[in-house]
Amino acid sequence: MRDLAAQVTSSLLRFPAVTVEALGEDEVTLDSVLHGKFTAGRSVLAWLACGPHLEVVHAATGERFSAYRFSGVTDHLQPSVTAVREFGWLKRSGLLVGLQEDESSMLCLYDLGISRVIKAVVIPNRITAIEPLVSYGGASTSTQHLHQSLRWFFGVVAVVTDVGHVLLVDLCLDDFSCTQTELEASDLEVVNKCPSDIPRLREGVTQQGRHLCLQLCSSTGTGVSALHFISRTNQLAVGFTDGFLQLWNMKTLKKEYHSQLEGGRVPVYAFNFQEPENDPRNCCYLWAVQSAQDLEGDVVSLHLLQLAFGERKCSASGKIIYEGLEYCEERYSQDLSGGVFPLRAQATHTRLLSCQTIEKFRHHPDREDSVNEVASPDTSVSVFSWQVKSYGQGQPSTFIGLFDINRWYHAQMPDSLRAGESLQNCPYLAVWSLDSVVEVTQSCPLLDVVVHERSLSRALPHTCPPPEQFYNPNTYNFEASCLLNAGIVHFTCSGYQKETLSYLKKAVPSLSDGISNGYSRCLMSGLLSSRLADVQPSSLTEVE
Repeated sequence: MRDLAAQVTSSLLRFPAVTVEALGEDEVTLDSVLHGKFTAGRSVLAWLACGPHLEVVHAATGERFSAYRFSGVTDHLQPSVTAVREFGWLKRSGLLVGLQEDESSMLCLYDLGISRVIKAVVIPNRITAIEPLVSYGGASTSTQHLHQSLRWFFGVVAVVTDVGHVLLVDLCLDDFSCTQTELEASDLEVVNKCPSDIPRLREGVTQQGRHLCLQLCSSTGTGVSALHFISRTNQLAVGFTDGFLQLWNMKTLKKEYHSQLEGGRVPVYAFNFQEPENDPRNCCYLWAVQSAQDLEGDVVSLHLLQLAFGERKCSASGKIIYEGLEYCEERYSQDLSGGVFPLRAQATHTRLLSCQTIEKFRHHPDREDSVNEVASPDTSVSVFSWQVKSYGQGQPSTFIGLFDINRWYHAQMPDSLRAGESLQNCPYLAVWSLDSVVEVTQSCPLLDVVVHERSLSRALPHTCPPPEQFYNPNTYNFEASCLLNAGIVHFTCSGYQKETLSYLKKAVPSLSDGISNGYSRCLMSGLLSSRLADVQPSSLTEVE
C-alpha cells in the first residue's frame, strides 16, 4: 500500500495587497512575529496578526473582511498582538485580543461587525493565551455549571500570562454605557478568593469603571503556554512551559489535577478533547501536545490522557457533562518526528501546525429517549497537522493525521505506534502527506490547517458486513484548507478505497503491471471480492 497524499484543489488564493502590506510592515522588528488561525465554528474566517496589525479574511476566498491597527499609549512604543480567540455574544461576533505594550498587557474585545475595540482591560504581564468560558451571565440554568461567584459575571474569560497568572475576568457584557478602547482601558480588580458578597463588590467595582477578576493562580515565574476550556468536563486545562499540566474545576474553582507530562520539560503547546462512543466507565480523553515550536528542538509529542469520572449526565441546559473526576493518567503517546512516519532523513526540527476534533452524532430512534439525551458521538476523530525539517532537506515534509479513538478502543488501546510497526495498516491512525500542497504555496510559510467538518466521510462498503479495512481511518475522505502568510490554499484528502478506484480508472488495462498493481491495491483496501482473494494477479483477465 502506497502512502496517502493530498490533492490540491485551488491555486494560492492571495490576500489583497493592502492586507499583505499591513502584515509585512512590522516583520523587520524582532518582536513582531506573524501568526494566524482559522476561526472555529461556522464563521468561516481566518485572522492574521503581526505587531499592532490585525487582519481578518474570508477563509474561502482570502478577501479582506475586517482590519484594525492597535494604537499605543505612548508614541515611541507600539503594541503587539500576542493572542487571539474568537468570541460571540448577543448575536454579535468578535475576537478577544491579547495586546502587549511595554511591561503590561491588555485584553481587548474587538467587534467584527464595526471593526472597533469595544472593551479593553489592563492585564499584568504578557498575555499568552485567552479562552472564553461563557458569553452571558446571571443566575439561569445556562450558568449552573459555574461557581456561584462566577454566575454574577457577564461574560467570563480565562486569561493566562508569561509568569503563571491564571485569571477569570468579568467582561461586563451587561454594561455598554461606556465604550472602552485600547487607549482608555479599564483597570482590573483582582480577588484571590471567592468572597460571599460578590454582587455588592461587583457593583462597586463597575461603578468605578473597573473589571472584577478571580485569580486562580498567582505569579509563579513559570509561563503558561496553553489553555483550553473543556465544556463537557467543566474543567479549565492549563499547560505550562515546563511541561506541567493543571485541571481546574469551574464549579468548585479547585485544582483537580497537577502533574508533569512524560515528555518532561518541554512546553505544553496545545490541547484537544475527545470523547469515545459509549464508554461504560465514564471515560473521556484530553490530548496534550508538547512542542518547542520555533525554538530549538526537534520534539513534537502527543500525549493522550484518560479522564475517568464518577458520573456522566445531561445538565439542566441540555448539555452532556462529566462530574466527579476519579483519576487522570496517560494512556497513549506519539512522537511526530519518530521513525514511524515516512521521513527522507533524520528529523532536525518539528513544528505543530494545528489540532482539532471532529465529532458526528447520529440519532438512534430505536433507543430510549433517556439514552439519546446523553448520547456520545458515533464518530470522534482528532486531527493533527505538522511539519518536519530533515537533515539536508530544503523544504520541510508536511503531514496531516487522523486519530480515531473508537478504533483505538477496538485495537485494545495500545500505548503507542512504535518504529517498525506499519503506519499503512494501523487501525486507528492514518496520515496523509501535504507535500503537494506545499509545492503550490511558493515558499510561503504555513500558519494553520483546518479540516472542514461537514466534508468528513467514509468510503461506502460494497458488502454487508463491511470488510475490516472499511473501519480504518485511512478510509476517510475530507476537504481542508491551509492558511499562509500571503493567502489560502484548498485541498482534499482521499481514503485508500477512493484512491484505489481513481487509480483503476486511470490505469491502462492492457498493461500487465497495471493489472497486478490494481489487484494489490484492491486486496489491501478491501475492495476485492473474496472469490479472487487467492488468485495470482498474472492469471487475471482485463475484465476481472
